[in-house]
Order: sequence, then C-alpha cells, then structure tokens
Amino acid sequence: MKMRKIAPHLRILLNEIVEKNKLDLPLEAALTGERGLDESERELLIDALVLELSETGLLADDEPNERGGEIEALIDFFGASRRP
Repeated sequence: MKMRKIAPHLRILLNEIVEKNKLDLPLEAALTGERGLDESERELLIDALVLELSETGLLADDEPNERGGEIEALIDFFGASRRP
C-alpha cells in the first residue's frame, strides 16, 4: 500500500476531530500506507467528519466556511481511499 500525503494543517484538524469524537482508529498507519482503514473504520471517521462539518463548517447559507472546506478535503481524502 502506498503512502498518501495529507497537508500538516489538515492532519491537525483530523486529529482534533478524532479526539473530540473519541475514535480509536489506526490513522497513522493509514496515512503512512502501513495499513488502510477497513470499511467500518472509514465509515466511523467519515460520519465524524460530516457531523463536524454540519456543526462548525457551514455558513448561514449552508456554504462551507474555511474550516468546512478543510473538512470536505478530509472527507474526499478518506472517501477516495476506499476506491481501488
């Protein structure tokens, strides 16, 4: 499995959301390519990201704010990792 890069500021945000939701996921192994997230782990993570997006990442008109754009990038990153 190859290593996939994630920007440092997105890694910080990811860690914040994972800690906030008390998720026990092998993120470091997934990010280094040592091990991917299985389907249930990926679903837990994406659910937490979507919840955070709805709570903190949207403007009044439901367009993403800066944080929301970063959360969307994380959703795309981990959603893409399940495609062959």
